[in-house]
Amino acid sequence: MSEPTATALAGGFEPADEDAWLAAVDKVLKGAPFTKLVGRTADGITVQPLYTPSNSPGRRDEAGFPGQAPFTRGAHAAGRVEVAWDIRSIVTGPDPATANARALQDLERGVTSLEVPWGGDPAALARTLEGVYLDLAPVVLRPGFDATAAADALIALWSDRGIEPRTAVGGFGADPLAALAANGGEGRDPEALLAELGRLAARTAAEQPKVRSVTVSTLPAVEAGASEGQELTVMLSTGAAYLRAMADAGLTADEAAGQIELELAADEDVFSTVAKLRAARRLWATLLAACGASEAAQAPTLHVTAARRMLTRRDPWVNLLRTTAAVFAAGVGGADGITAHPYDLLLGDPSDLGRRMARNTQLLLQEESNLGRVLDPAGGSGYVESLTDEIAAVGWRIFQELEATGGMPTVLLDGTLAARIVEVRDARLARVATRKAPITGVSEFPDLGEDPPPPASPDGGGQPLLVPVRWAERFESLRDRADAARAGGTDPVVFLANLGPVATHTARATYAKNLFEAGGLRAVTSERGSTTGFTSADEAAEDLVASGARLACICSSDAVYEERATATAAALKAAGAEVVYLAGNPGDRRAAEEAAGVDEFVHVGVDVLAVLERAQDALGLADAGGKGSA
Repeated sequence: MSEPTATALAGGFEPADEDAWLAAVDKVLKGAPFTKLVGRTADGITVQPLYTPSNSPGRRDEAGFPGQAPFTRGAHAAGRVEVAWDIRSIVTGPDPATANARALQDLERGVTSLEVPWGGDPAALARTLEGVYLDLAPVVLRPGFDATAAADALIALWSDRGIEPRTAVGGFGADPLAALAANGGEGRDPEALLAELGRLAARTAAEQPKVRSVTVSTLPAVEAGASEGQELTVMLSTGAAYLRAMADAGLTADEAAGQIELELAADEDVFSTVAKLRAARRLWATLLAACGASEAAQAPTLHVTAARRMLTRRDPWVNLLRTTAAVFAAGVGGADGITAHPYDLLLGDPSDLGRRMARNTQLLLQEESNLGRVLDPAGGSGYVESLTDEIAAVGWRIFQELEATGGMPTVLLDGTLAARIVEVRDARLARVATRKAPITGVSEFPDLGEDPPPPASPDGGGQPLLVPVRWAERFESLRDRADAARAGGTDPVVFLANLGPVATHTARATYAKNLFEAGGLRAVTSERGSTTGFTSADEAAEDLVASGARLACICSSDAVYEERATATAAALKAAGAEVVYLAGNPGDRRAAEEAAGVDEFVHVGVDVLAVLERAQDALGLADAGGKGSA
C-alpha cells in the first residue's frame, strides 16, 4: 500500500508578504493616508490593521501554557470536557414563589448555578430556594452591605437541608467596595466594612472550605463606562484591599486567594473582551505572587457577566446578538462561569422567552460549537497577544497610580476613580453621538414601526459613587419624546426633497432617513419624490406644503447640488420649512447654500444627537413626561 501524500493547504497560491498587502491596500485607499486604517481603544491603545511577527509586540513566547503561571492562557491545564463553564442565572421575580419557579426551571433546563440577590429576609431566601438541591447547585449571594447576615441565612438553610458545612458549595458574595460604588457611601465606614469582610472570610475558610466568601466585582465600574484597562485596575485595587483585610483577620495569602471569585464584564467587542480576560489572569497572578501566594493559589476563579451598558430598550431583539458576542468572547477568553442577561431585561420583569434565550445561548455555544473544549483558542494571534499585553500594561500602570494615592477605598470616596471613568465614558458617548460607535436598532436602522417599550423603571435611589450609563440612553430618550408626541396626536416628520432620479438621490435619501428616524422623526416624501425625484425647486416646495411637514432635507448628489441646491433651499424656505437640511458635506458650497436657506448639513461625522435634539426642539416636542422645549 502506498503512503498517503500530504496535502499542501496553501498549494496554488502565491506566497504573500507584507509589502504586497500594503500595495493592495494603497490601491483601495486611493492616496488617503494609511493611518486611516489604524484604530484606538478606549485606553488609547493603537490597533493596527495587520499584525505580523515583524510588527507585533505581543510576547507570544511569554504567554506561558494553560494551567501554569501567569495563567494568561487559562487557569486549567486540560479542557473541561463535561462542563465547559458554569452557566449562572440571576434569580429574580416579583415574589419568592415566582423566583423559586424560575430557579427550578433554569436548573432543569441547563443552568448550573444561581445568583440570588439578598433582600434581608431569611424566609424569602428559603422560599426562593425551595426544592433546589443546594449540595449540587451552588448558590452565590449578592448581599450588598449585609454580607454577614446573608451568609448566616444561607448557612442556616444548608443546616436545615442536612448539608454538612465542609461539603457546602457556593459563595457569600461579600463585596463592600462594589456596594459602595453602586449604592453610595453615606454613613458607611469602609474600614469597618473591610474588617467585617476579613472576619467572614476567616470564618468561612475554617468552617466551609468549598465556599468562597468574597467577590471582587468590576461591574459597577464597567456600567459607569470604564475602559478595559480601568476595569482591570478596579479588579486589582479592590482585590488588594480585600487581601489586606483578610491578612489582618489572620489568613495566609493562599487562604485569602481561595476565598475570592473575580467577576468581570463582557460586551460586544469580542477581541477586547478576550484580551482583557487573558490580561486579568496574568495581572491577578502577578498581584498574588507579590503577596507571597503559591503558584497554585495564583490561578483565579473568573466569572464573567454580560454588561448591561450595551443593552437597549429599543429593538431589544438585537440584544440577542450583543449577548451572544459577549458570551462567545467570555468563553474564548477562558471564563470559569458566565451570566447572560435576558434580551428583554430592560423592559421590566424578564419574560420566560428572555430567560430561555439567555440559557440556550450558552448551551448552544457549549454543546454545538464546543467552545469550551479548546484551550485559549485566541492564543498565538499577533493581535490578541499584543492587545493582551497592552491592556495588562495599562491596568497595572493605573493600579500603581491609584495605590500610591491610597488605594480603592480612597479613590472611590474622593471621586478620583469616578473622574477617570467619566473621561473615558464621555469619549465613548461622543463616538455614539456621531455614530462612529453605531448602535444597531437605535442609532442605526431604527424601526419606527415597533411598539414603544414600557416606561423605564426608576433607579434604585441613593447616590452611587459610580453612576451607571447605557450607550443608547440619549437616542432612546429622543424616541420616547417622539412617541409621546404621536400619542398626543402630532406626527413629527421630516420631508425628503429628493432631487434627480432614484440612482442619483437614493444613497443620501437613505442616509437621511436613517439619521432622522434614529430620533423618532419619520422621513416622508411624495410619490414623485420617491420615484422620479423632483425635477424643479417648485415641485419640491409644492409637495412639502402638501405633506404638512415643518422640516425638510434636500437629498441628491454633489453634481446636482451644484446646479439646484440653492434654488431648492430657497423654495423650501419660502414654502414654510422652518428648518432646511442638506444631506452631504457642502465643502466650498457651504456659504452659498447657507445664504439660500440651508440651516444644517447632515453627513458622516456630525453630532447626530445634537442634530436630532435641535430638530425636536424646533418642532416643540415635549420631553417624555415633561414640558415642551420650544
